Amino acid sequence: MLAYIGHSVGEALSSPSPNETEALATQLLTLAGAGLGLLTTHRWTIEPAQRGIRYIKNISISELTAIIFGALIGLLFALLLAVPLAQLPRPFGQFLPLVVALALAYLGATIFSARKKELGGLLRSTRTPLILPQLLESERQTRRYLLDTSAIIDGRIAQVGKTGFIDGALVVPNFVLNELQLLADSADDMRRAKGRRGLDILNAMQKEGAPPIEIAEVENLGSQPVDDKLVLLARQYHCPIITNDHNLGRVAELHGVKIMSLNQLSDAIRPPVVSGQELRVLIRDIGREREQGISFLDDGTMIVVEDARRLIGQEVSATVTRVHQTQTGRIVFAHLNNGRA
Repeated sequence: MLAYIGHSVGEALSSPSPNETEALATQLLTLAGAGLGLLTTHRWTIEPAQRGIRYIKNISISELTAIIFGALIGLLFALLLAVPLAQLPRPFGQFLPLVVALALAYLGATIFSARKKELGGLLRSTRTPLILPQLLESERQTRRYLLDTSAIIDGRIAQVGKTGFIDGALVVPNFVLNELQLLADSADDMRRAKGRRGLDILNAMQKEGAPPIEIAEVENLGSQPVDDKLVLLARQYHCPIITNDHNLGRVAELHGVKIMSLNQLSDAIRPPVVSGQELRVLIRDIGREREQGISFLDDGTMIVVEDARRLIGQEVSATVTRVHQTQTGRIVFAHLNNGRA
């Protein structure tokens, strides 16, 4: 291509009957174009194609549709300009139509990709009978949720997914997978168990396919912490984050990112325990103060029973005095009843 351009430039600059010097200059321009093409072809052919393939893998179908539609609009304008541009003297008349077509296609794709939501809303409001609004509607129908490492290790996301409450795909970025792998390879037994548990849960969910699991190959986010990358990715693709990390949730909300906490979901559907309610519980451990005994409900809620330290291993009757809400869950305080057996 560059060799042909060099040859065309040489012929355009030469006289109708070129002499030896002009013929030599044309040959040198042709060789220079060929050499430049050999050195730079991969820069503007292979590398852009690879970046384009990676980009297409990471975008939604609605964004891809907007890009294609924008490129077609740009090519339509380029077609209208092709006739007058082709009348220009050589070599401009040969190459300018192609250059203008590529530039307008790129410009149209960029504009429609950046403004796909506004354009879709405008077309829906005017009820224009085009296929574009219907395709852009898929962005609202097909939702995606970013999974944090803590939510994966917790394990409850698999059970929530089976219920059908998640109306979209769960997206696991590659840096979250890398964090799980680091945990699984840790020398610490507890960290290693958490990492392996998370990987096993993801494998099981991917095989079941409900909801679908997508692995996102995310690049160019630098060496930031995983939490910062998640927030940046959520803002870029307008996805909520499913997490159990309270600090991540607070930071994300400051950036305008929606957070879905499994702990809050669990608290919302947990059977209520109110003051004055009588419970029968098994004292399992000692408390910190005032001869307290510790028990747990079936859902894991801690119950602190006053004056029950001496009754470890026994089932007792207790009455709830108050319920304390914490960031990680609830703590129920109770006192012994007279007839406890």
